[in-house]
Amino acid sequence: MKSFLKNRVVVFLSLAILLFTIWHFSYYYIINPHTGIDKAISLNLAEISNQLLCWIGYDSVVDYYKTEEYIIVRMQDSWLPGVRIGDPCNGLNLFGLFSVVLIAFPTLVKRKYSINLHKLWFIPLGIVLIHLVNVIRVAVLAIIASYNYEALNFNHDVTFKVITYSFIFLLWYIWTKRYSGFKKIAKKE
Repeated sequence: MKSFLKNRVVVFLSLAILLFTIWHFSYYYIINPHTGIDKAISLNLAEISNQLLCWIGYDSVVDYYKTEEYIIVRMQDSWLPGVRIGDPCNGLNLFGLFSVVLIAFPTLVKRKYSINLHKLWFIPLGIVLIHLVNVIRVAVLAIIASYNYEALNFNHDVTFKVITYSFIFLLWYIWTKRYSGFKKIAKKE
C-alpha cells in the first residue's frame, strides 16, 4: 500500500508541475496576449460585482479604462477610487491552477472512466464557484474602499487571498474525499 501511494504521489506531483508549467507559459505567451478572454472575464467580474452591490443596496458603478486596460468598480457617491480589476485579479490563473490539480490527480484503474466523467462536471462547477467567490471579493473590496481606502490593500493582499485559496483547497478536499475513489481503497485495507 505504501509503495502504491508513494508512486501515485510522485506521478501526481510530476504531472501537476508539468501541466502547471504548460498552463503558465500558455497563459503568458498565448492566451493573454492573443485572446480577449482576460478582458471578458474582468468585464464579467466587474459587471456581476456591480449588480451584487446594487442588489444589496449600494449605488455603485463600473468605469472602463481601455487605454490603461483595467476596470474599476466604485461607489457612485464616493470620491475614493474604488477597486481596480486587472488581468492578474480576474481569477483566470486560479481557474488554471484548480483545473491542473484535478486533471493531474490520479484515478483508479478500475473506475478510471467514471472518475474522469466526474472531472468533466466538477472542473467547470469549480471554476464557476471560484468566479462567484471572486465576485463577492470584488464587491466587498469595493465596500471597504468606499469606507476606508487604507484598509483595501491589506484585505486585498491578505484577507481575500486566504479566503480564496482556502476555498480552492476546500474544493480539492471535496474532490478527493467524494470523487477520487481513494476512500474506497482505504476502507478495503
